[in-house]
Amino acid sequence: MEKPINPKLSDLQILVCDDDDMVLRIIEHVLRQMGVGHVQSTRFPKTALQLLKEPAARPFDIFICDWVMPEMSGLEVLKHVRERKLDISFIMLTGKTTTDAVAEAAELGVDAYIAKPFTADQVMQKIGAVARRIASRE
Repeated sequence: MEKPINPKLSDLQILVCDDDDMVLRIIEHVLRQMGVGHVQSTRFPKTALQLLKEPAARPFDIFICDWVMPEMSGLEVLKHVRERKLDISFIMLTGKTTTDAVAEAAELGVDAYIAKPFTADQVMQKIGAVARRIASRE
């Protein structure tokens, strides 16, 4: 029997972008409670995209991004990420759970969704599932 993949959360690098400070603080807190090694956050999508461009000793593994933001939508951010062919898992944080919205994001290569309002358990489950997928590719 094959062993289940148990990723080391302490090795993960996660970028979070949401225009709501409270949401950012909650997600950062949950990720740190999970033992995620590096969490960086911003309220500004353009800043997040700049952080993804910067050369780093170790690039981000997961990008959690809100869908509805004033500067740029999460869908636009996802398009930029996929156009650059960045090797990063993208989790959309959203209240948009209509079939059309989900299909549109799926076409662009979203890896998972966290629906608002969310619980800490939901965030942990999504991060865990995406982390296992990342670990299975390595």
